[in-house]
Amino acid sequence: MAVVLIRMRLALLGHATNALLITGVATGFLLALATLVYGTSPGLLTVAFAAWAAGWLVGPLFTGGGDGGLRPEYFTRLPLTARTLATGLLAAAFAGPGAVITAVAFASLAVFGARLGVLAGLVALPAAVAQVVLVVVASRVVVGLLGEVMRTRLGAALVALPWAAAIATASNIGIVMIALARYDLDVTSWLLFLPSSWGLVAVQAAAEGDWPLCVTALTGLVVAIIALLAAWARLLDRRLSGVLARRTRHPAGDGLVARHLPATPLGSVVAKELRDWSRDTMRSYNWYFAIAFGLFMCLMPLAVDLTWYLPWTGAVVTWMAAAGGATLFSSDGTALWLTLMHPGAERTDVRGRQLAWLLKVAPLTIVCTVAGTGLSGLAWAWPGALALQAVALGAGAGLVVLLSVMAPVRMPDAHRRTGNAAADGANIVGLVWAMIGLIAACALPSAAVVVAGYALDVIALQWAGVALAVATGVLYAWLFGRIAHRRLRTAGPELLFRLRTGRSAARPRSTAAAVAPPPGQARRRLVIGLCLGLGWTPLLSAALTLVKLVTRAPSTTFWTFPLSFPPALHLPAVLVLLACALALYTIAIRTLITLIRARPR
Repeated sequence: MAVVLIRMRLALLGHATNALLITGVATGFLLALATLVYGTSPGLLTVAFAAWAAGWLVGPLFTGGGDGGLRPEYFTRLPLTARTLATGLLAAAFAGPGAVITAVAFASLAVFGARLGVLAGLVALPAAVAQVVLVVVASRVVVGLLGEVMRTRLGAALVALPWAAAIATASNIGIVMIALARYDLDVTSWLLFLPSSWGLVAVQAAAEGDWPLCVTALTGLVVAIIALLAAWARLLDRRLSGVLARRTRHPAGDGLVARHLPATPLGSVVAKELRDWSRDTMRSYNWYFAIAFGLFMCLMPLAVDLTWYLPWTGAVVTWMAAAGGATLFSSDGTALWLTLMHPGAERTDVRGRQLAWLLKVAPLTIVCTVAGTGLSGLAWAWPGALALQAVALGAGAGLVVLLSVMAPVRMPDAHRRTGNAAADGANIVGLVWAMIGLIAACALPSAAVVVAGYALDVIALQWAGVALAVATGVLYAWLFGRIAHRRLRTAGPELLFRLRTGRSAARPRSTAAAVAPPPGQARRRLVIGLCLGLGWTPLLSAALTLVKLVTRAPSTTFWTFPLSFPPALHLPAVLVLLACALALYTIAIRTLITLIRARPR
């Protein structure tokens, strides 16, 4: 059975190869080679192994469950026990590029052991293999546990907390390093207690002749793998028997708001969407993840007495809520046909979804912005915080429906879901980065006015930037919503076909040559995604550096690294960052125009 599943996985991988997958695999191999080459000390290896293990635990949440297309539900009709199926799916998991890349990274343990001596090298070989098996099986168990927990809003919130904390910590790595140096914390000594470092502990113990510790660490790895396999088999059995698919009673959610909405088509769409945001575990997870990420991201700098992150808490939550809401139509699945069966209902449906998203996101994020700015004690931050909050709400309300229509992602219908967000979700990494980059691009006009007000010390100009942010936010919400409902009206059947099958609608053979996809389409889409996803990074760094220059505050984070240069290079470095951001966005826009012009009519 394992051989058959491996062949199926390889066949699926061959058909799913695209430019984005190739780029991800190439990046992973570069990181693995870096671990192999530079992993020469126990401290570096401890941190690197913990990072690889964290990637396996967090990754499936953003890549559609990480099952490689072999969903366990496909094998319910076969006479297989849960343990047999678990073993076969585990073997198939090692046939993917992720396991191969991880094996290259953990081969650094064998190289490290060989440098310590013959005995240590012999111990390192099985230890490295066990470490790879451990992280892969642990990833499968985490995916299964999500189905156990994420059946209520409380479960979705509990699941969102650790992942949001992990990603916020990675995003704030500079703050973390400063905190570790300030409090003199030896992280590597604590990481040795994690299973990801037990192989390294065994190798070092063998080199030092401490054989009881070596045997204990290796035995711990074996016991952990066996326990995880048993847990995964149990979770698969519950998933295949339909236990996780049973729905629990959901609370009324936003019923108070829904009951006071007008009895109109628009009001009914808003009420339906508000209930979906409360009852759909996928949407609940995305919402709680956005809240937790924003709070962790902006409260973490308080550990080093840094308060200037606080004013931007609401904007960060809004940004992430928009990124998580980029699958509004995709989460409904084929229920879209209910809207298409009522001609003229597309505009009401789109506007209702926008209004519901604003009702869900705006109150909390505005409170976060006002409270964070007030508690920070930074009076100068009010115009910038309010401007960024306003434009993020407006652009987010428009982009959540626009990207949902323009870049649909196939997801299971509500009645076919397993209750597992990782397995039911899709790979939305590209959508998340595109949303972040697009909102950053939409904020450019108002941000430029506010920063100019800071630089010239003109308060009226700063508040003019706030007014411009409100006006452009309203414009973005209206314009992007208009494009979305027009797209839904003209290409609704094609969108429904895409949500049902995961591929574009077929065209008549007689016109196959005329409507063939333009050459380089996948490459252009990859360029657009990378430029939009990376363009906001130098832009944000330049904006924060300018704020620091105006306020004459010291640099305590990597985002303001130009301040570490000599004073004469501060402004040129900011200009270079702005030029990089402008170049990336220009390339994205030009590539998008080229792609649109190359499409057949």
